[in-house]
Amino acid sequence: MSRYEGYTKGKRREADKLIRDEIKRAGTRARNHITNIQDVAFKSSNLSIAKAAKLATTKIDSLIEDVDKSITGMNHAFFSGSRSAKVSDLKKLIKHDHDAIEMVTKAINIANSAEHALSSSKPDQEIINLIQQCQQMITSCQGFFNSRNKILGGLRQKQK
Repeated sequence: MSRYEGYTKGKRREADKLIRDEIKRAGTRARNHITNIQDVAFKSSNLSIAKAAKLATTKIDSLIEDVDKSITGMNHAFFSGSRSAKVSDLKKLIKHDHDAIEMVTKAINIANSAEHALSSSKPDQEIINLIQQCQQMITSCQGFFNSRNKILGGLRQKQK
């Protein structure tokens, strides 16, 4: 992400938005691959692959929705009114964000491999395994992204 500058002061809202946008963009890319598989499988009456693909797209949609609707850490504006964020808090947040993006990127690669396997007439079970690996990676990413709320929740509102 070219404009990402970590959570430097004055750039925190922008950094949060960039992270969210990147995860949603990557999730959409993985979803597109899996949707292609689902369409081809359904048209060729291969319901076992179509069902696996449907489950994966549902999980990807859930991740995208979680990212889209996730709290930004507090019930007031992101970081405004919060205690000064410690460097250790910001490092944890950056690490969490990096790992979540890495997971969703792996999911794209796996989804792409699954689509390639389908177009290369690989065995059905191999394709289903790849789809399930993609779904598992999305599930891990979703859990990891949602756990960042605990880090953000540690940034409490200042006492007035």
